[in-house]
Amino acid sequence: MPLAGEDRVRLQTLQEWIAPELASLESEIAKLLHSDLAMLEEILTHVSLGRGKLLRPTLVLISARGEERAPADAVFAAACVELIHTATLVHDDFIDEAETRRGLPSVNTQWGAAAALITGDYLYTKVFALLTGRGLHDCMRSLARATHAMSRAEMMQLEWRRRMDLSVDDYMLVIRNKTASLIESSCEMGSFFHPDLRKHHAALARFGRAVGMAFQIVDDIFDYHGDQESLGKPVGGDWREGRITLPFIAAWNAAEEGERQSLRKAVDEHPDPSVLWPRVREFVDEHRGVEASYEAARRFGSEAKEALDLLDGSPQHEILSTAADYVLGRLH
Repeated sequence: MPLAGEDRVRLQTLQEWIAPELASLESEIAKLLHSDLAMLEEILTHVSLGRGKLLRPTLVLISARGEERAPADAVFAAACVELIHTATLVHDDFIDEAETRRGLPSVNTQWGAAAALITGDYLYTKVFALLTGRGLHDCMRSLARATHAMSRAEMMQLEWRRRMDLSVDDYMLVIRNKTASLIESSCEMGSFFHPDLRKHHAALARFGRAVGMAFQIVDDIFDYHGDQESLGKPVGGDWREGRITLPFIAAWNAAEEGERQSLRKAVDEHPDPSVLWPRVREFVDEHRGVEASYEAARRFGSEAKEALDLLDGSPQHEILSTAADYVLGRLH
């Protein structure tokens, strides 16, 4: 979503520190998003138009940057992370039958479900082949763990679709696998290229995991308290697609049993969940589900900063602390 004021400054602070690497990153991503197959080239060109803010590769490059700029292999690894993230978005849209992505037609809308499925698979497998060919085995292992975790999370979401009494623990398990795992891997991968921070790769992974948890909770809040124009997609999408997220879970747990039963009865009687979206949003507001979710995100932000204690004295300590502030600050 578009950034305003302080949040834009925070992101610029992160990315200005690695400005030379970001310029190389854009070129590397463009090179990797290329195919000699005409249809695939057309799809990948379209996908590149809807590219986001490059948070995950930014974290790779911040962790990797030494006294001067990060090495070329780190830029390549950061580009691979962005391709993995792109693959997850293409597959998400395929699974959700989403019509748009960041204001543009989704791949499944423009070219069909089969093309979306194949494009996502192509990006995943291309990254693994490239990392193996370049001998970046630590990065390969880290990303393989993350992609496996993301696949598990997709199955959890499918199994627990429309489960209104989903527990907080189950929700946290889903977002740790689906979102936090790739941000965790991004921070860990960067340390593999830094001679002094490699020994702290576990601390950087903990930081990335906590930041990733906060990031997803904030995104789930947007689905209740955002707007379609700034998000580039309709609000209420999680509810319509059957994803039960923390704002609803917190409200459900705070509500009286009679209120819960009334809402459950309404859901059972309406095959189209979008009909109930105004009522669901009112239910979440009334029981302060968004406020409870933001407190959870703040706790993960504090946990992320605590993980940086071992990095005290390094430039990464301050700049990654700013990254945690940026993730939480997106709500303001």
